[in-house]
Amino acid sequence: MPRNKDLAELVRARIEESISVKQLLLQDARLRETIAEAGLRLTHALRHGHKVFFFGNGGSAADAQHLAAELVGRFEADRRALPAMALTVNTS
Repeated sequence: MPRNKDLAELVRARIEESISVKQLLLQDARLRETIAEAGLRLTHALRHGHKVFFFGNGGSAADAQHLAAELVGRFEADRRALPAMALTVNTS
């Protein structure tokens, strides 16, 4: 069984890895612009009565379901549900 000190070091390493990835994202202006554009397109689609579809494979399928649920379930705001669906659920 790993010692608590070893686990604490593993946690520290994973946090540092996460910070490093975020710093790389901050340095990539083109990627930041692409993410912002995706957000604008998503907002435009929803404001014009369209539905958002999410999909993925494996863990990404779970992420797709979570994202759809956040939109339908009124994430962080008391608002109407937004039309979204994960294509990876109820596959039968």
